[in-house]
Amino acid sequence: MISRNAPEITKGDILLFETENQKHNQSQLKDFIYFLKYCGKRGAIKFNHVEEKATLLKNLTLKENILLDSGMKRNEDKSLVKLLAEKGLTYLSLLAKKLDDENLYPNQVDIEAKKITSLIKVLFSSADYLFLERPEKYLSKSTQDLFISALFQSLTQKGQILLLTSDQRNMWLQHVTKVVTRSKNSHFSLDAVISQSEVINKGHLEFEGPLFSHKKAA
Repeated sequence: MISRNAPEITKGDILLFETENQKHNQSQLKDFIYFLKYCGKRGAIKFNHVEEKATLLKNLTLKENILLDSGMKRNEDKSLVKLLAEKGLTYLSLLAKKLDDENLYPNQVDIEAKKITSLIKVLFSSADYLFLERPEKYLSKSTQDLFISALFQSLTQKGQILLLTSDQRNMWLQHVTKVVTRSKNSHFSLDAVISQSEVINKGHLEFEGPLFSHKKAA
């Protein structure tokens, strides 16, 4: 049974889903969508999604994969770096520089290049929600830093809501606004982050105060 007072999420929220009971390569997509429905979201959900291993269309080049849902021609003559820079997407442009050759196919590049391509694709396209599963995985430290900068540029410009999972919980706690936990009986609880390094302890109480709030499924 779901609590009558479902937790509220707003534009700009960054929700970190706890993954203690989740196996690697097990998609979180259904949980993301179910959680939004639980929070009261009705109708179609416009989202972009990146899985842990960043699946791409094998018959398209990296560049074509990125441009596929952008409304732009896949045979655009300009390089990705120039195209993104001209649109004011500075960090995405820098991230694109990490690709040795944007005209290669997914089976011709390593897992980091595939992940970079998938992340650029979702940040370049329009959506109300971003669903990211372990987005930092397979990225070098410098690429992680560029990605986070590009991510926050996108969230700020588009007013998106981010739902993510990560094995590097501490890396994200300084950025997230709420932490989502799903119990074994499929009930959700939502904990607001009250500082950059501290999260409210989970429990069965409901709190209301100026610094934090905690709501849970009944």
